[in-house]
Amino acid sequence: MIKSLLTTIFLCFCLSGFSQYHFVIKANSTTLSGRKVYFELYNDKDFTPLRYDSLIFENGQVRIDGQLDQFSRFARFDVKDKGKSKYASFVIDSGENNINLELPDDTSRVLNLKSDARGSHIYYELNDIMIRKSESTKANGYYHPSRALIMEILNEQRKKLEEYPNDFGGILGLYSLGRMDYTLGFTKDILKTLSTFSDQMKNSALAKKLYEEKTKLVNSLETAKIGKQVLEFKVRDVKNQMFSNTELKGQNYLIVFSATWCGPCQEQLPMLKEMYHKYKSKGLKVVYFNNDGDVVRWKKHVQSNKLDWINVSERLKSSVSKIQKSFGVYAIPACILVNKAGTIVYNSDEIDTGLDQLESYLMKTIG
Repeated sequence: MIKSLLTTIFLCFCLSGFSQYHFVIKANSTTLSGRKVYFELYNDKDFTPLRYDSLIFENGQVRIDGQLDQFSRFARFDVKDKGKSKYASFVIDSGENNINLELPDDTSRVLNLKSDARGSHIYYELNDIMIRKSESTKANGYYHPSRALIMEILNEQRKKLEEYPNDFGGILGLYSLGRMDYTLGFTKDILKTLSTFSDQMKNSALAKKLYEEKTKLVNSLETAKIGKQVLEFKVRDVKNQMFSNTELKGQNYLIVFSATWCGPCQEQLPMLKEMYHKYKSKGLKVVYFNNDGDVVRWKKHVQSNKLDWINVSERLKSSVSKIQKSFGVYAIPACILVNKAGTIVYNSDEIDTGLDQLESYLMKTIG
């Protein structure tokens, strides 16, 4: 009985540790001896820290041991120097990572970091593309690329990753790039690049997750394209009554995805209110989504801004909103105009992120 129990425990231990990857960081420095450094290990999706340590460089060296649940992960070192935070982002691979970390000159906030990890090599290649392409837009220490230049950078970075079909760092980089833009074209390109990786890499948990998320996004974006019939949805309004957009059948209405904490949403709000009051006498309805779990703040927002249209919320954070994602909306604000036939005639994410053309579409649709 005891032998059987021990065997079961041993098997459970082996299975639970099967997907774990041990890593070691051996960092040395000539400028950080005796200094405290902070180490953070991040998740893939939103870069929330999975691990946070503070360590001291003793005799110019520090060692960090740990486990990863995949072959590589993003990480970061931080140092407080003369009242300012100086940092270096990099990639940890499983196994041994040899790193040299040095303080920069006073004008830079970025620590000088060199790593022999393959994942870091790929990461810095992507970073070099961004710096090279954005150099002409630099002002006051910051880059200010246009939307067109950002997409040019993202596509060059994506193509660079196709040079590493057998490296998990390439999958990690591709997953990160997929979070930078959620348009239909770029999402399809992410899937195209993913298809160039080896079967071993495509069968990794992160690659499968990327494929699933981007395939789902493509389907949602296709569903919400101009010319498609609007999806039916049900959601509670500000009075906690159930609302369905089927109640607006035969009417023109605007779906607005917003949130109380979203700065650009608040900047657009006066313009949306003006258009609503201009066209509501002609039958325009507005379904104004608040993608935030803070119900008290939402109700105060509705009251203080005198929002007399249809105010609804899933009472969930934007990142987990089911209705918003079903329309392929991953960044707010976003507006979708539906005509009397239930057809989408305008989608700001598709053609007009600044809402500059919204009124012209309202005039065509409503008259």
